[in-house]
Amino acid sequence: MARNYKELQAKMDPASRADNQRRVREELQRMALEELRGAKQLTQADMAEMLDVPQSSISRIEQRADMYLSTLRNYVHAAGGELRIQAVFPDGGTVVIDRFGEYEERPYVVHAVAEGSGLFQLRALPLHHQGVPLSTRSFKLPGLTKTMRALHLPERQIASIRGSLETNAGRIEIRGGGPSITRVFSVPDLVAAGFEQMNSE
Repeated sequence: MARNYKELQAKMDPASRADNQRRVREELQRMALEELRGAKQLTQADMAEMLDVPQSSISRIEQRADMYLSTLRNYVHAAGGELRIQAVFPDGGTVVIDRFGEYEERPYVVHAVAEGSGLFQLRALPLHHQGVPLSTRSFKLPGLTKTMRALHLPERQIASIRGSLETNAGRIEIRGGGPSITRVFSVPDLVAAGFEQMNSE
């Protein structure tokens, strides 16, 4: 009869259990994205739902050798992790890289805001309170749609946000799929979509 892994682990002595956990952590560090997803017991369909993209997009991400950091960050965040980039040198030195070009590589959360009189704005706040708030200019619905497309949001999500803002004036956080998944954006992606430092009025 097959035995439950947790039952077997409970019978291990503390040293063996600690060694087992260390080996699992080391193995996770060497995994490809597809293997990482499997280790977290997530399917491609799960990831697609959390990131609010078609399942075929998850397959492409997992097979891609080169991608935007924001894409990789969103994938890792959906799997429950946080993306950190390090440079490791032969002498054993390690440097965390958090600046790319003139921008710091910090995650931002974006909200769509109905300002009234048919005007809308997108506002970005730093996820970990490290960085300055960013926003777009105020614009009508076509401008809002164009900017959300520039952020590479799925058309289905854009339509949902537009509908919610038209019927209920207020603020909507742009989620990654599901109420518990925060979608994050990088400063270069936001600037490319027309965000600027928010005026402190």
